[in-house]
Amino acid sequence: MPPKKGNDKEHVDKKPAKTDKQKKAEAEMMKNLTAQYNGVLSPDDLKGMKDIFDTYDTKNEGFIKTSLLGNILRTIGFNPIESDVQRVTKEVDPQKTDQLKFPEYVSAVLSIPTSVTDKDIIPAFQLFDAEKRGLLEADEILKCLTNVGEKLDEVESNAFKENMNINELGLFDYNGMITIKKFCFTHFIL
Repeated sequence: MPPKKGNDKEHVDKKPAKTDKQKKAEAEMMKNLTAQYNGVLSPDDLKGMKDIFDTYDTKNEGFIKTSLLGNILRTIGFNPIESDVQRVTKEVDPQKTDQLKFPEYVSAVLSIPTSVTDKDIIPAFQLFDAEKRGLLEADEILKCLTNVGEKLDEVESNAFKENMNINELGLFDYNGMITIKKFCFTHFIL
């Protein structure tokens, strides 16, 4: 979430203006990043990422707190598991300075898993399917998801269950569960 107003110590009522030197350096950096990520990110994508970064750079110092990375990723629509956040944090801030510059922020965002294929998720469900029928008991899989590994909370469990397409026998076909693949990927270690 963007910094809060009020008693939040990180909040600054009036953000200092960027100096001409900062603006020039930023323009050069954006030019270099546009070239570096050509074909991966458009200039508009980079600008959008910079806008979000600037929201958290409350003093226009050119960096944000690395410790905010997980919250920022969730704010912009990712649902990373904590181990991914920790892995990326170590990669972009190995010295543990708690300072993340924009190029490292871009690298961090791009290194978070975002897409899931059948190849990724089906083997996870097959572990629970001893008979290899392609069907699992919904209650049993939910029990595992709420008690093993990075556990689902009640809201996540209910959201998962709503998307399972459970049949009248209490089973669901995991081979055809396109709508919840990304959700599942964030809660299984494959």
